[in-house]
Amino acid sequence: MKALIGIDAGHGENSTGTYSYTTETDGLFEKDYTLELALLLEKKLLANGFGVVMTRRGDINPGTVVERAKMMIDKKADFAVSIHFNGFDSRTANGCEIFVPYAETSAKIESALYPVFTKFFRERKPFARSNNFSNRNETFDKKINLETKKFDAVSDKKDYFGFIRTCWAGGISADLLEICFLTNPEDLENYRKNKEEIADGIARSIVEAFGEEYITEKEEEIPKKPKVKEFLPPLDARMHLRD
Repeated sequence: MKALIGIDAGHGENSTGTYSYTTETDGLFEKDYTLELALLLEKKLLANGFGVVMTRRGDINPGTVVERAKMMIDKKADFAVSIHFNGFDSRTANGCEIFVPYAETSAKIESALYPVFTKFFRERKPFARSNNFSNRNETFDKKINLETKKFDAVSDKKDYFGFIRTCWAGGISADLLEICFLTNPEDLENYRKNKEEIADGIARSIVEAFGEEYITEKEEEIPKKPKVKEFLPPLDARMHLRD
């Protein structure tokens, strides 16, 4: 096993998460999309020889965000990612958000994720959100140095997101990905059409950040149809046909 990656499919069971603009017709909530993408990501990481810790593989609620993070710590994951989708009252809100720890310095994974997400969604810079209860919405824009693959500015503040905060306290770097806005028709359709490529891009970003060569899943070769030999009558019969 090359490295152990923790994958948290956000929400589950009674915790539905946000809704999509099609929820009333298809009955799908954020919890369904997070699980779908988490399973795709797991498959691609396993195919590359990486170990995976999953918080859930079905429609269950494995616990609070802190309890989910402790699963990663108990298993000694090398990196963890929590998958979520956004929602907003207005259908115009769009784009992908990447939340990282305040004290994080390495940006290898995040710098690789940008081309993946910006191909389909509006670009948003990586954020860190403060756990300062006087202002929970305080955010810190993390700037990536593309040459060094590091964040140029860090802070010693505590992180707002319990999953990130608990993982970091346990010695694990973790990202929280808000893939896109389910309430935005264009975002959702882009995800639905390109989910395999998005999962592939996330997996590649993680694999290459650990210094490994990414192996794309090979499609099963379709057996070639055997050639049908042309039937020829015996030589004497052919001579007879000429008469």
